[in-house]
Amino acid sequence: MIKKLKYALLSALAASMLNACTLSPMSEQPKSSSLNSAIDQSFFEKRAELITKYSSEDNTFAALQTEQRLATTYPSEYWRWRIDQYLYGQYPEYQPIYDAFTEGKQFNEIYDLPKESLGKKWVKPTKLPAIPKAAFTDNLPGNAYTGWHQLVGNKIYTVYQGHLTDPYVASYDLETKEWDGPYKAGHSTLSKGERKIDSHGRPIIEVDNQGYVHIVFGGHGGEREDGLNPFSIDTPHAGGRMTHVVSAKPNDLSKFIVKDDITPFASYTASYKMANGDIYFFTRAGTHKSPWVYYKMKNGSQTFEPPVKITWPTPQKNDPITVDTHYINPLKVSDTEIVITSLWHACNFNETHDKTNYGRLNLYYMKLDTTTDTFYNAHNEKLNLPLTLADTNKHTLAYDSEKAQEISFGTKPLILDDGRTGAAYEARGEGYREWRMALFEEGKWTHGHPMPGTVNQVVHEENGNRIKRVYSLQVIKQKGRSATAAVAYRNAKGENVFGIAKQISASGDSKKWQIQKTHFSIAKAKIQMSPVKNERGDVVALIINVRKGKAQRLYLWHDGEFRANL
Repeated sequence: MIKKLKYALLSALAASMLNACTLSPMSEQPKSSSLNSAIDQSFFEKRAELITKYSSEDNTFAALQTEQRLATTYPSEYWRWRIDQYLYGQYPEYQPIYDAFTEGKQFNEIYDLPKESLGKKWVKPTKLPAIPKAAFTDNLPGNAYTGWHQLVGNKIYTVYQGHLTDPYVASYDLETKEWDGPYKAGHSTLSKGERKIDSHGRPIIEVDNQGYVHIVFGGHGGEREDGLNPFSIDTPHAGGRMTHVVSAKPNDLSKFIVKDDITPFASYTASYKMANGDIYFFTRAGTHKSPWVYYKMKNGSQTFEPPVKITWPTPQKNDPITVDTHYINPLKVSDTEIVITSLWHACNFNETHDKTNYGRLNLYYMKLDTTTDTFYNAHNEKLNLPLTLADTNKHTLAYDSEKAQEISFGTKPLILDDGRTGAAYEARGEGYREWRMALFEEGKWTHGHPMPGTVNQVVHEENGNRIKRVYSLQVIKQKGRSATAAVAYRNAKGENVFGIAKQISASGDSKKWQIQKTHFSIAKAKIQMSPVKNERGDVVALIINVRKGKAQRLYLWHDGEFRANL
């Protein structure tokens, strides 16, 4: 309350001073400018006119100019840059004015700011903890993940973030059990030079109906030299250009060509190919305070169409330094439908993040009918894009975690065997952190349900002892009442294990499993599994990540064995 009152008072004060000398056009010029003074003055006068024009209804300018004048968190030049970006993204009328003024100029010719620092430079480890052999990748940097894959015919195409976050791609033939690759598919600017390793731009892969391989990778907000972001109100302060490349020849991974059809400012990657061959790529169109968008590539094309804004960030009325935005998570659930869950993320222009909750709340649900490219909520009501927080609270809210006084740290769509509509959220509170399910039944949402497959799921080790900690259980073969599953779990010795289990009994939701074979046991490691499924939904292989300390590799389990890429 005190913080909001502070900004309300400061914003009112700044608004009353818009025409004062401290905010005059010439006072906002960079001190190091050697530009023609007449051109310089004309630009800043036009800029000031637009700010005055929109400030009558938009108090974000007053709040940002207050920060610029006080310069307590960042220097004045930094806030001039942020005001430019807000004006540029929120009011496109400014874009041709700014573009004409900055054409041919480097970033440091426009803003007198120190060299960008994006964290401690990554140093290649000299010694790695031992993890199992038979991997198909070199050692991977960054956070643990299982890459992105697509099964086409008998080939598994898989892509991952390799050395210095560059994208690497390989394929595995299920019949010959042979590998092709890996090949370096492009150059990422994400973690080069004096930068830390960043996992935001992990690559995704899609193989179109003509056999061309598409990879998108490397983005976390773009580079300063890319200029201002036309799709956002947030500056490119994270680093890393999003890039789309396509194979030079169908079904050939040896050479890729860069396509200039997506914004370099994007962050996060997710994509799905629909039954008709159209490809949908979902991303955030910049850093935190940016809209989420999707790009569509029609079947037969090799380029994406212009983006469609799904959400739009909004500064809070009583505290415009704080911006309400979203994190989305899409999932293809049928040949023609993609479900999208999201959460509310409260960010701020000061870039201060509460690491206890990261400002993440609530669960939202909507779906995209790709036959008409129309969004609907759970009630099948048509949604008008882009959606603000007010819109999502009114039309797509599935769980109000703010009201329940807990954090909703992550969300994900669910495909339920019984056809019901469901979504998952990671609930966090004092002393707990767990995934729960929300269900939409009889026209309303209920929440707090256990996740599918977690109720009465009992797994025993080979010696008969019950396993207390099961990380993941993936059914890989089902025939009548007989089933086989891959299981990642912790054994009685505290080791993390990957093994194969057989279903020994089943009664309703209650199932009992017995481990038949363990492939490896390793202490103080993390194991992740991602199933590779065919068109019928059968699991034909598993991609597994094993990480221990700075040692991290990907493994392919197929036909009862790990298939190393020798």
